[in-house]
Amino acid sequence: MSIFKRNPIDLSQPALLVEHLSTGYPGNPYALTDICFSINGGERVAVIGPNGAGKSTLFKAIVGLLQFTHGHISIYGADCYSSHIYVGYVPQQSEIDWTFPVSVYDVVMMGRNRHIGWLRWPSKSDRAIVNDILDHLSLADLASRQISELSGGQRRRVFIARALAQDARVLLLDEPFSGVDQHAEGEIVEALEILTRHGITILLSTHHLETAALHFDKVMILNGALLAYGPPAEALTQQSLRDAFGPALPIFPHDDDLLLFQQRDA
Repeated sequence: MSIFKRNPIDLSQPALLVEHLSTGYPGNPYALTDICFSINGGERVAVIGPNGAGKSTLFKAIVGLLQFTHGHISIYGADCYSSHIYVGYVPQQSEIDWTFPVSVYDVVMMGRNRHIGWLRWPSKSDRAIVNDILDHLSLADLASRQISELSGGQRRRVFIARALAQDARVLLLDEPFSGVDQHAEGEIVEALEILTRHGITILLSTHHLETAALHFDKVMILNGALLAYGPPAEALTQQSLRDAFGPALPIFPHDDDLLLFQQRDA
């Protein structure tokens, strides 16, 4: 069994297409202006930029949590408002109530709600899908644990699993490496590699530039506008990083002329 039921999609279309997107909040309606990019199916794209650059704003516009004032977003050729089932969203950890008394299994099963419907019990197929996802992400042994008992890396993997349970083909992760140690970061990267093997497209925001450079197909640099987008060696130039982070950014040479800055979360 696949780790999710594959709903029919048009694989000839980009997994995610954003055209001339402008969006924001009351008081700042143009937090992002004229954003244009395309992501192919199965690609992994890291989004970097300083705090307030618009990374979370972009994700919320894509999943429909934030109205956009101009532009167009499509998922495999379908308007984003009619294709939300294909998009999974893992918000920043500060937006999740970790004290809520619910088990790992229950959290992942929540991803099946759209398929189960209201006031109905999960079917045998729903349970099989959830168990398969838990196995793939090495969470089966934790299925009965309360989410409050989990480590940071385990919590991220649980919410990745929940997104998969909804049959997501495009997965958005907002700062999943924030506040975790290097071991947990490695576990998350390993989980992302599993998803890539199943053809899932990943858009992930991070401050960990080295991880973005080494583990992603493309890097997107935001700061109110799209400053650079492409393979890491092309996007992570000294000029694009200084445009995003300012002239005080400490930049160090890396292999293959890739430029990295040494910034880690505390």
